[in-house]
Amino acid sequence: MRTAILLAVTLAFLGGVGCGAQEGGACSGEVYHCAAQDSILECRGGRWVAIPCKGPDGCRAVSGGLACDVTGNQEGEGCPSAMEGTGFCRGTSPLSLFTCRGAQVVKLQDCRSCATATGSSSIVCTP
Repeated sequence: MRTAILLAVTLAFLGGVGCGAQEGGACSGEVYHCAAQDSILECRGGRWVAIPCKGPDGCRAVSGGLACDVTGNQEGEGCPSAMEGTGFCRGTSPLSLFTCRGAQVVKLQDCRSCATATGSSSIVCTP
């Protein structure tokens, strides 16, 4: 069983994104660019930084912006700044709760069950 919550946060797609975006290149603003199916470029500190999108939905255009599926990213791998504090469940045995903290995927804890709370976007992880 694989439950993924808030995995595809719509990322701001502001002007200035397009041809010529490459890791390490100059950029400005809070912008994103799908570099490939499995990665996104984020403008951080005036430079493009590559971030993996290893979940099954990869990096893709969605209504109003871009989405990066990080549910396949390993602990310590990057995640977009716009996903800071976003959680998701992954695994089968044990299920585990992960979040994006400090622009990296961090494992919070193992769970006996992990699901979205009814009528909410909150995740309930039962240890």
